[in-house]
Amino acid sequence: MWKRIGVFLFCCALALSIWKDLTIGSPIPTASTAENAPIEPDADTQKNHTKKTFQPVLLQVKQGDTLISITNELNNHELRVTMEQVIQDFEELNPEKDPYALNAGSAYYFPHYPR
Repeated sequence: MWKRIGVFLFCCALALSIWKDLTIGSPIPTASTAENAPIEPDADTQKNHTKKTFQPVLLQVKQGDTLISITNELNNHELRVTMEQVIQDFEELNPEKDPYALNAGSAYYFPHYPR
């Protein structure tokens, strides 16, 4: 009998814990106030900042090379920027070139991010 009461109390405590966890949850921070909103730099500031963060390097692409593999090799496998930033910088250096389809034997400018 005591065993059944213990199992019943355990199940009640577990159900209460799950219910409380699901109803309260964790708060989601909102950026509705002006002081919490991120400040977006203007276009000129962003371009000047981008030009200072990497150096262009002209390389010929070999069979099987990708933007990611070449950029990782240039930076000694210590890439400190996001892939979105790498793609954006590649597109800035090579206008009208597709970063997802590099042609073997062609030369492209790749971003090198010095320390």
